Amino acid sequence: MLFIIYYELDSNLDPADMLTAYQKIQEAEVEFEKWETKGWYITPEDWGVAIVECDSVDDMMKNSYQWKLALPGFFTKYNVSPVAEVEQAVPVLAKMMRKFKK
Repeated sequence: MLFIIYYELDSNLDPADMLTAYQKIQEAEVEFEKWETKGWYITPEDWGVAIVECDSVDDMMKNSYQWKLALPGFFTKYNVSPVAEVEQAVPVLAKMMRKFKK
């Protein structure tokens, strides 16, 4: 399943601490059942999005927790939601609309 992650970083954190947190995560070698990062982006304003493929709630939780444990306060906001391509979503919407027009 595809998910979009919207996050905001604490702009007051030292960039060196952020890099250290990233290194800690790499060294921890957290195991995921299925986790594939399709895209990971950040803006100059310290917010960003990631698109990931994941099939387990545990893996989604591990991803969030690893950052929070490596550097408490890293995120000021962290939102996750399933996402679909428009080509997938339109037929679902059309089917639902037919059900509600009965």
